[in-house]
Amino acid sequence: MYKIIGADGKEYGPVNAEQLRQWLTEGRVNQQTRVLAEGNTEWKTFGEVAELSPSTTPQAVSSLRNSDQSSARDMVRGPAIFILVLSILNIPYCILMYAFQDQILGLSTMPEQSAALQKNIAKFFSLPANIFGVLLSVACLIGALKMMKLQSHSFAIATAIMMWIPCSNFCCFLNIGAGIWALVVLQKPEVKSAFE
Repeated sequence: MYKIIGADGKEYGPVNAEQLRQWLTEGRVNQQTRVLAEGNTEWKTFGEVAELSPSTTPQAVSSLRNSDQSSARDMVRGPAIFILVLSILNIPYCILMYAFQDQILGLSTMPEQSAALQKNIAKFFSLPANIFGVLLSVACLIGALKMMKLQSHSFAIATAIMMWIPCSNFCCFLNIGAGIWALVVLQKPEVKSAFE
């Protein structure tokens, strides 16, 4: 017989091993769920308790994999959608900033000589910076879509880090927040193991 600590932090049980295996298949517990075997004093994760290993039939393995992937997909959905939306907004932002840079700089209250110098500097750096911003946004958009499908963990990590680059984007603080949120979720062991 076993006791477990549920997602709500409460203790449940005692239940037998078969019931726990069934809960694992249903997604009610996962490999990280804390388990205490009767007569023991040390809590372990579900995955550390050899007696609780599910049957190794292809159906059981497939069911367990699907359950873990479904749980991981739910966890990455929020940050992935956040990155997706910001990336979509960043693309037209970069294009509009380049198209209207003269009008924006024309609103400046600087002396005429300083304003002219600033316009020349902007013309030199603006096009490469905005092209880089669009390419970065497209890369993040693709990374967010792959993240939602649990494809390429390393590309998902790179996407989260790319969101920190403050280059011609819609809202720097939101981008950084989305990147941090994604990175925290992507570092969870149950999410890492669910990626293809």
